[in-house]
Amino acid sequence: MSLIRTISGVRGVIGDTLSPEVIVAHIAAFTMMLEGPLYHQKQHKIVVGRDSRVSGPWVERLVVGTLSACGYHVYQIGIATTPTVQFMTTELKCSGGIVITSSHNPVEWNGLKFIGSDGLFISPEACESLFKLADEKIPMSRYVTYDKVGAIEVVDHANRKHLDAIYALPFIDVEKIRSQHFRCCLDTVNGAGGPIMRELCHRLDIEIVDGLNMEPTGLFAHTPEPIPANLSQLCESVRKHNVDFGIAVDPDVDRCVFIDEHGKPLGEEYTLAMAVEFMLGDVGRRGVVAKNLSSSRALDDIAKKYESRVVCAPVGEIQVAQCMLRENAVIGGEGNGGVMLPDIHIGRDAPVAAALAFQLMANRGIRKISEVKKTLPQYEIVKLKAGIEGLNPDAILNDYKAEYRGKQGVLINEDDGLKIDAPEWWVHLRKSNTEHIIRVIAEAKDLELATSIAAKFIQEIESKRK
Repeated sequence: MSLIRTISGVRGVIGDTLSPEVIVAHIAAFTMMLEGPLYHQKQHKIVVGRDSRVSGPWVERLVVGTLSACGYHVYQIGIATTPTVQFMTTELKCSGGIVITSSHNPVEWNGLKFIGSDGLFISPEACESLFKLADEKIPMSRYVTYDKVGAIEVVDHANRKHLDAIYALPFIDVEKIRSQHFRCCLDTVNGAGGPIMRELCHRLDIEIVDGLNMEPTGLFAHTPEPIPANLSQLCESVRKHNVDFGIAVDPDVDRCVFIDEHGKPLGEEYTLAMAVEFMLGDVGRRGVVAKNLSSSRALDDIAKKYESRVVCAPVGEIQVAQCMLRENAVIGGEGNGGVMLPDIHIGRDAPVAAALAFQLMANRGIRKISEVKKTLPQYEIVKLKAGIEGLNPDAILNDYKAEYRGKQGVLINEDDGLKIDAPEWWVHLRKSNTEHIIRVIAEAKDLELATSIAAKFIQEIESKRK
């Protein structure tokens, strides 16, 4: 496996590509980048948090030690969600933040995510600068003398500060949610989410009838990405205990998905759809909703209903975040269960997503989450892959551009791969930077059509290998 470096940070396999040398180089380079022309940071303070991975403790010690050696005051918040690190970075007025996580990668992986002083992941331009600095020999002048070594301050209240900010939102009525006495099953996949999601439910008087994989051991009980294929245990628990809904989060707790009372996944796209319905419908906000190009048309329909509009960005949290800043968006996110609420911070945040869904249900007097979904636009989305070993992905996308450009009623978007937007369906084709595949995401009003559209493109693409 190679070291993966993208706008989402650095990821690698422990004992292989993510070595101590790689970690030290990227942390030192991060401090250099923060002090450079892109960020001009002078306060030399950084928040460090980690998910629950088994390799987390030694990576954390290395990260904290390197920052201290570079003269930085480190706020060490321990096992924490990615959105908690983002929130605390701005709360403590720091130069930046570092999350030690590999998101939903398997247990043998770990990585580093880099956050700027604004609480956002650093920009693609900043990533490029950081990686270039890391590839060069870090000068000894980067490390300070004994009398300037940075202090290390342990902060044990980060989760509470994060949740307090959610409860303090003017449109979150804690007592109204408590009065519903919702019952749920919760799966935090042995990641960082157990403590904060348990506390969120406790404070809102939501009974966790069955807490699955709640201990933050880092030994993931199942494949950690919260997609239907990985949530059979949670679905069965919901059916067994006859609760109002199930909740699943990923290891670093920026994605949140729901299971309905029948034990059926609601669909990860509907986490953001519920949040948008709540902010535009219940709260009465008007303006821009930001989403990535692979997210559901349900958001467009909801926005239109409330005289608002949707603006699309390339896939990736920082891309959506920058779009939200440019457009002064009232809410944004990605259809993978990621809700971004600027009232808290502009980052995907599972506790925020859950709180907005709870409030929407309480406001509507609905106990069963499937009843909420019925009130929203109905779409089916299919996310598949086409193998392209030995093929040129750019040539494939160019052929499709030529085929569909100018067709009546069809819109073409080339901001991130190729999106073909037809009246009854859309398909988004994105080449992978790490695998010999093209991701094929298709959506339509019914599952049969969405599946047939995706299958058509996959068949056409893979036939080129013959």
